[in-house]
Amino acid sequence: GVCMDEKTLTELKDRLLYLKREIQQRIKDNNDRVRSLESGDEGDFSNSISYKDLTYNLIEKDRAQLIEIEEALYRMENNTYGICERCKEPIEIERLKAKPTAKYCAKCKHIIESHR
Repeated sequence: GVCMDEKTLTELKDRLLYLKREIQQRIKDNNDRVRSLESGDEGDFSNSISYKDLTYNLIEKDRAQLIEIEEALYRMENNTYGICERCKEPIEIERLKAKPTAKYCAKCKHIIESHR
């Protein structure tokens, strides 16, 4: 965005890349866990089923977050990062620091969420 300096942008990018690695690792761990549940000889199968569902949900959540991170990094490459997709105004720096994948400024986010 206009009011974002290189230093802040670099900080946010580093954080996104760090989160990306963390999430990819977590997806991998959860996938391994599911696999070991599937191959394991489960005493209480009903128990492992719900655990598996839970793990799948975590993987799905992480995948969704990974997409958000990829999109944010893509916007950085295209110099559209930190600009609200709805009103095209710069997103508040504080907001981006709290949620580096933010696509909307606080005002637009509020409007969008109240219309759901």
